[in-house]
Amino acid sequence: MQLEQAWEIFNSVSLLTSLVGGVVLKAMIDALCKYAKIDEAYNLYNYSVKPRVYSRCCHHKHSWKYYEAETIIYGSFRDCVELDTVAYNTCIKSMLEAGKLHSAVSIYDRMISSDITPSLQTYGTMISVYGRGGKLEKAIEVFKTAQNLGVPLDEKLYTNMLNFYGKAGRFKEASHLFDKMKKNGIKPGLICYNSMINACATSGFHEEAESLLDEMCREGHSPDSVTYVALVRAYIESSHYSKAEETLFHVMPKKGVTPLPSHFNHLIIAYNKEGSINDALRIYDKMREMGVRPSIACCRSMMRAFLEFGLVEEGISFFETLHGCAKPDRYILSGAAHLYEFVGNGHEAAKVLDSINVQGLVFIRNLEVGSKCDRSNITC
Repeated sequence: MQLEQAWEIFNSVSLLTSLVGGVVLKAMIDALCKYAKIDEAYNLYNYSVKPRVYSRCCHHKHSWKYYEAETIIYGSFRDCVELDTVAYNTCIKSMLEAGKLHSAVSIYDRMISSDITPSLQTYGTMISVYGRGGKLEKAIEVFKTAQNLGVPLDEKLYTNMLNFYGKAGRFKEASHLFDKMKKNGIKPGLICYNSMINACATSGFHEEAESLLDEMCREGHSPDSVTYVALVRAYIESSHYSKAEETLFHVMPKKGVTPLPSHFNHLIIAYNKEGSINDALRIYDKMREMGVRPSIACCRSMMRAFLEFGLVEEGISFFETLHGCAKPDRYILSGAAHLYEFVGNGHEAAKVLDSINVQGLVFIRNLEVGSKCDRSNITC
């Protein structure tokens, strides 16, 4: 019923204009793939989309790879050409890389219905497809299918599953799978350990994160930047801010790992959420003292705090110190304009608005100075 309605809308648009927009065409193709109407999807693509995208896609290697794979796979379906496992794997992976998850699933379903035996790569790619699409149960189903069929699972496939368990906040299941992997004789690598520490961070289990860090070091793996950002997150999620700071300011430099702006920004955001603006600003200043250039994300976090908590003078002062440090984005510029307007400095506000227009940005009108203002809970 929904597909029929989609066709009606598409045909109505087609009657209004001889050249249907690319977005509309791609949406219709995606809808057909979702409902396993592969032949119809291919025909629509071949006669409506392909002639228009060829020249544009030739200049974009990634996009062209997707369209090329799409042409091959749908053309083979139409012409009843038999594809082998390698061909299916290539096309499914291309759809995954292009973000065409419905197409990837449709091709996989066609592969299964054609009695083509999936390989380890097939299962690994499909776990990624379902995981990125937020369908963890389907990813688990694919993993169990591979297990039941006796496919020799490798560390990469296990790590993939651990990553998606972690993102879903299902640490216990991730931990169980991690233990099972080791019992099966598969040694976790650095990326695998990082995935597990990230899972701890998402669930706020800092002690488990510390234990995993110790284990990975015993196994000969040196923690990297990803490891420490996960550890910092674990401390923050469990409200152990002092340990997060200790990691940033002492542990990482001692281990020869330079903190990145993202490490600091997690702590800045955490302090801002609690209204501890003074602590957030202290972290920001310490970051600069350590020679780490603040990212736009860090600057945006600070501007958001000054704006939302009504710290007008502090926000204006912060904005004026950004010159030569970072190029303000749309949010920072809009916030600055609101702050200048709030204190009646229309001249400076106008200059900021001009800067927004010159850069082709859109002014954010609905920002409110002091939207979270309760100074009794603010430390600044």
